[in-house]
Amino acid sequence: MKVIVIMAGGAGERFWPLSRINHPKQLLTLTGSGQSLLEEAVERSMAIVPPANIYVATSKHLQKAIQDAGLGIPSENVIAEPCKRNTAGCLIYAAATILARTNLSPEEVTMGVLTADQRIPDTVPFVDTVCAALEAAEANPALVTIGIQPVRPETGYGYIEVAQNAPSMVKDSKIPLFPVASFREKPRPEDAAKYIASGRFYWNSGMFFWRLSTFQNEFGKANPVMAETLEDLTDALMGNAPERADRIFDALPNISIDYALMEKARNVMVIPGNFIWDDVGSWDALDRTFSKDNSGNVRVGDPVLLDCSDSIVYNAPGQRKIAVSAVGLKDMIVVVSDDAVLVLPKDRAQEVRNVVVTLRDRGATQL
Repeated sequence: MKVIVIMAGGAGERFWPLSRINHPKQLLTLTGSGQSLLEEAVERSMAIVPPANIYVATSKHLQKAIQDAGLGIPSENVIAEPCKRNTAGCLIYAAATILARTNLSPEEVTMGVLTADQRIPDTVPFVDTVCAALEAAEANPALVTIGIQPVRPETGYGYIEVAQNAPSMVKDSKIPLFPVASFREKPRPEDAAKYIASGRFYWNSGMFFWRLSTFQNEFGKANPVMAETLEDLTDALMGNAPERADRIFDALPNISIDYALMEKARNVMVIPGNFIWDDVGSWDALDRTFSKDNSGNVRVGDPVLLDCSDSIVYNAPGQRKIAVSAVGLKDMIVVVSDDAVLVLPKDRAQEVRNVVVTLRDRGATQL
């Protein structure tokens, strides 16, 4: 059985003031499609597996909001993790839940892991690539990922390195499959430029594919304690012992799947993703996800912009409720919500998280 798990538990703090604790970025419309990021992710997944085989992994406080979002999947497929344990914990809990509910062995389930914070407008090549990745994961005792062809020396993404002159693992296929040599964390600008020039690096998309038996075996080599946790969690959930499951999960470290498994695993393969892809991680991403006016501005909510260029002005309430205007802006971001305003240079978009931390320390209610 093939299943898709969409990770949707993040807080999305870099999209404050629109992203809030109970309504984070995955439920926001940030690509100009008219749909939330999560709606887009589920719709893409429906072209790969039936709705009953699509799961959304999130936190307890978001479970109901996501269930009420009208995603077209069974409400019980919105899985709530007992507590926050990063992406490694998320995927261990999702795997245990699926094994417990289906009563299948780990060899019989192939899991595709997608995220709810990406823009992928070209559905057909995306679906073709994901299907190829699932087939590769079924046919090989390997962890499979999708690498995105870099189009700029991006320093905010991780990179996947393919060995020099590495042959495709699948002969006579339109979609190649390469062994992974290494994972590289967010690089310095000069290193990112070297990666692109070499032609052997891809952006790390954060999408993964594996048979659950391979997932368990590779975890057993890289992190035996976490592999045991998967077994114990599955046993507790199958035995309808939620309190025991919560205690088991609570003991997990707060660590990403990249650090816990992917960077330590010996058998990892990458499929190049030749489709338009963008990680919608902060406000400056709207430059790539929305259309622009003749002066390079992104306008949402009908703001009045005079002598402004290359700026992003997002008026969430709309001009009938709040009239927003700006004069002489260049390379700026302005976001207006019902109860908050954010203004900052575009090249400091990553610092919105610092604003959230400061507001939290003040006990602000606008979070």
